[in-house]
Amino acid sequence: MALLDFMNILLTLPPAAAIIIISLAVSILTTVIYKYTTNQKVMKEVKEDMGRMQAEIRATKEPARAAQLQKEMMGKSMKQLNSSTKSMLITLVPLFLLFGWMGSHLAYQPLVPGEEFTTTAYFAKPALQNASHVGNITFSASEGLEILSSPVQEAKAAAVTWHLKGGKEGTYKLTYGFGNEAYSLNVILTNEFKYETPLLAKSKGIKKGSVIDRITVDLKPLQPFGSFSLLGWKPGWLATYIIFSLAASILVRKWLKVY
Repeated sequence: MALLDFMNILLTLPPAAAIIIISLAVSILTTVIYKYTTNQKVMKEVKEDMGRMQAEIRATKEPARAAQLQKEMMGKSMKQLNSSTKSMLITLVPLFLLFGWMGSHLAYQPLVPGEEFTTTAYFAKPALQNASHVGNITFSASEGLEILSSPVQEAKAAAVTWHLKGGKEGTYKLTYGFGNEAYSLNVILTNEFKYETPLLAKSKGIKKGSVIDRITVDLKPLQPFGSFSLLGWKPGWLATYIIFSLAASILVRKWLKVY
C-alpha cells in the first residue's frame, strides 16, 4: 500500500523531520476535508458576526447589553460547532489510528548495539501486602544479551529491575517467570530508528488476576530535538506534533481561505 510505504519512508528520516512532515500532511488533509464538508459562506458570516459582537462587548458600558451579546455569541459558537461535526467525524478515527502508529514508532529512542538498558516488573501493592504472594521472579534473555543483575529476585518490593548490556544488532527475547506465569517481551538492538513495544500490561498481555501489574523495557522517551530545551523543557513526540500541527493549520487555513 502506498500509505504504508510512505509511513515506512518517514521512519528513515530524523524523528523531528518525520513528525513535522506528518503534522503538515495532516493539517492539509484535515483542512481540505473541513473546507468541503462545511458551508464556508455560513462559516464566514458566523466568524464575522462573532468578531463584531466581541468588539461591541469591549465597547459597551451596559452590562445587560454585554450579557445579551455573550448569549448570542454562545449560539453562534454552537452553530459553528454543529457545522463542523461532519468533518470531525470523518477525521476522528484516522487521527486516532495515526496517534497509535506514532506512539508505536516515534515515542522512544531505540536501543543501539552494546548499550546498557534495564527492564522492570511492577507488582500490585495490595497483593504484595499479602505474604502468600511473595515469591521469586525469574528472568532470562536470549543468547547475545548480558544480564548484569541477578536473574532471580525476590518479589517483595513494588518493582524489580534487571540491568542488561546489549550485544550485536538483532532481535532478542526477554522472558519473565513468576509462579505458574510466564511472559515475554522482544527488544531490538539496531542502528536504525525502530523498536518493539516496550510494555506488557493487564490490558495487554498480562492475565487479569496476576500479581504482576506490568512489565516494561525501560526505553528512553524520544526527544526529537535532542538536547534542545525551552526553559528546561524538552518536548516529546506528542508536544512536537501539536506545536507544528497548530502552526501548520493556521498557515494552511489562510492559504486555502478557510473560515
